[in-house]
Amino acid sequence: MDSRTYPADPADAALRIFLQWFGRRYARSARVHDLQSDDAVTRGAITVGRRWELGFALVNTLAADASLEFEAARSAIEQRLDESGRSIALWAPRGAPLPTGDEALAQLLESVQEARAIDDGRLEVRRPVETFLRRTSTTGSVVTILGGLQPHWAQFTNRVPGSFQLNSMQLFRLPSSEEEREELAEQIVLAAQQPEIDDGTVVPAVDAWSANDLEEGGSCVLGTPSPEDDEHSASLRRNLRKQLKFVSPVLAGDPAARALILLGASTYAQDEKLSWAIRGMDPTLYSGFDFIIVIADGLAMPLLEPPAGALPWDAPLR
Repeated sequence: MDSRTYPADPADAALRIFLQWFGRRYARSARVHDLQSDDAVTRGAITVGRRWELGFALVNTLAADASLEFEAARSAIEQRLDESGRSIALWAPRGAPLPTGDEALAQLLESVQEARAIDDGRLEVRRPVETFLRRTSTTGSVVTILGGLQPHWAQFTNRVPGSFQLNSMQLFRLPSSEEEREELAEQIVLAAQQPEIDDGTVVPAVDAWSANDLEEGGSCVLGTPSPEDDEHSASLRRNLRKQLKFVSPVLAGDPAARALILLGASTYAQDEKLSWAIRGMDPTLYSGFDFIIVIADGLAMPLLEPPAGALPWDAPLR
């Protein structure tokens, strides 16, 4: 790893995640070559099965949000991960501050080492955090929430004796297990019944970040310090429209197929905004591609994919 530079290029990690998805989908070897970068766009070609060529353009929308503080924190985490011998892509939830300082980095590294695989092939990096619950009134039956549990406020309506405030600012991403999410809700409801609740109480929780095992090539932290809001959604559309102007060289030549890979930030994969942004654009900006793949929160999600049997390598191995 002595030759690595920090922070790592998120486009490199995204390309490796795409290749993992592609390999599972088509069961063919794939080798990347002729890499070029313009601004936040990486272009190149992939030799598939030693015979066919897939041209690609990878648009990194994370680059527009980068800040000096965030990039310095990414660099420190990546170095620690590389020193530990891990090669992972660690996805920070949107707007989540990255751990800094020796103690916080050591705790993060411990969580990474204990990460467990979930059903879709990703790893779940479980970080212990605390939520804080306090009753503000004996009337009503509602919980006002700040932080990661705010979208789930309805779970507590008519289940608690009074009006409460729940501070879940340390919690950015819930675990994938629905059972575990329900268990946390039950713990909060139970805590609301305790006699000391007017003074406040701590309810432990798990902040579960996504990760991918990259197998080799070093680690990368992916994310953005920008929270999700209407202003960011508008800037995402502007930035994507700008970067799509750099993908046209991939459409030249005569590869067997062409792929457009879009890298973005999202706390949960199902909430990514890139698919929404590109569908609202002039289709001539991305016409000519056979694949359009969004990579966010550790998943490669196809928006456009050729039908089965349409590509020369999409045939049974012999």
